[in-house]
Amino acid sequence: MKIFYAKIFLLFCIGGLVSTSAVADRLNLNAGSAEVLNANAIALQNLSFDEQFYNAVIQLNLDGTYQLLSIEQSHIASTASYEVSFESTWSAATHPYQFPAGSAHFSGLIGATHRSDFKLWQTGELATPGIENMAETGGKSPLINEITSAIDTENAEFLLSGGGIASSPGMVALRFDVTQAYAFVSLVSMIAPSPGWFVGVSALSLIADGQWVDELRVPLFAYDAGTDSGIAYFAANMDTDPQANISRLQEPPFEVEGEIPALGRFIFRRVQP
Repeated sequence: MKIFYAKIFLLFCIGGLVSTSAVADRLNLNAGSAEVLNANAIALQNLSFDEQFYNAVIQLNLDGTYQLLSIEQSHIASTASYEVSFESTWSAATHPYQFPAGSAHFSGLIGATHRSDFKLWQTGELATPGIENMAETGGKSPLINEITSAIDTENAEFLLSGGGIASSPGMVALRFDVTQAYAFVSLVSMIAPSPGWFVGVSALSLIADGQWVDELRVPLFAYDAGTDSGIAYFAANMDTDPQANISRLQEPPFEVEGEIPALGRFIFRRVQP
């Protein structure tokens, strides 16, 4: 969900809300998320202010101002622990066209927990060198360096790194911690063999309706990193020049009789730390 910026200033005291003003400094809601409720109202979740977190609803006015309709303090735990299971279903049965029998696998999981305005990767945008290398070779470097830099600049918090799936179909799991201020997760894995294709999630929030989600199931589809022009699993290296944007693949070998079957799923389950 895109970052939402507003000129908003909230004055709080111990015990509750004192007053509000829409005329002060710009606040970057990079610890939260925004949801459009209707043509006039926006819900803000996990809004960080003065080391506390709040959920609010604002009404937008035609003159560019807004009115605060409601606000409540979030009382969820500041940290949570999760296990993500990567369940691969990719096989000759689900994707029969040119399926690489005996070679189909996924590279090791790599990603991060981060703020909402940080993007490890995003459709419609250029892949970073780290995403390019992951998608083309399965390697975790320089993506690890990119994540480490994001941690150093406080845009990300934890590096996530786990095993791959040696033969698809298959399964691998990874446990990790997450905090309220960095409640978004991005996680990727190379589809192998391939010229530059991968699966993953980008900026997935683990907070919904003001609470840590207990379980979240995410179907996984194929993405093209936009860095190699190959159109088949075993295509020779053909650098795309100029580099194209990351895009979802919706043609063979991933389109099957007019449908786009998932290659598997991520299942995020909250666990006891």
